[in-house]
Amino acid sequence: MDLLESIFLGMFLLGFLFTVLSAVMSGAFGHAFGEGSAFDAGHGGHPELMGGDAGHAAGGGHAGVHAEVGWAEHPLSTFSPLSPTTISAFITAAGGMGYVALAWWEWGPWGAGALALASGLIFAAVLIGLFTFLFRVTQGTSMVAQDSLVGTEGEVSLGIPSGGLGEIAYVRAGQRYLRQARCADAAEVPRGAMVVIKSVSPTQFVVEETRASWLARSKDREARAQGG
Repeated sequence: MDLLESIFLGMFLLGFLFTVLSAVMSGAFGHAFGEGSAFDAGHGGHPELMGGDAGHAAGGGHAGVHAEVGWAEHPLSTFSPLSPTTISAFITAAGGMGYVALAWWEWGPWGAGALALASGLIFAAVLIGLFTFLFRVTQGTSMVAQDSLVGTEGEVSLGIPSGGLGEIAYVRAGQRYLRQARCADAAEVPRGAMVVIKSVSPTQFVVEETRASWLARSKDREARAQGG
């Protein structure tokens, strides 16, 4: 009995310690669902920040922020049953309830073991359901916010090759953001051209050069040709 109590107590302490450490290391306490948190649904509290100036300058790339607590790979993220967070929650609940059943309630080993298993499964299931709900609500709000960008004008900050990906800069709520983009008609759009956002997705924008920008570039080409 003493050995089983020690095992349950060790499970509880190990699971609790791992949960606290993973939360601290992922920045959950400092960000509370903000950008970079383990509870960030991919892009923080401002969905339009994906590929923003700060991240672009620091990383030089275009990859968005990804949660590191065991996500299922779907267009709409869900909390994975086999994530380290879920497993640690199971161990914590099973160890804690098993120890309580043995040391406090003086249950037998079989009863304590059954309670520990049931408690771990129930706690892990509740955790999965809670965070899945929170992430679905958060991501649903993010997609609505992204959809509101359709029709917004931006400037090409990294030339868009024909049929390929470039980058645009746009302003929202007084802040300037960068985002990967491709041209709707697969045309080449040079840096500095003005575009309008036609559609959005979690990874890129689809844009189209404005008529005014295209005419200005055409006149500029004609002027250079005549001058040459």
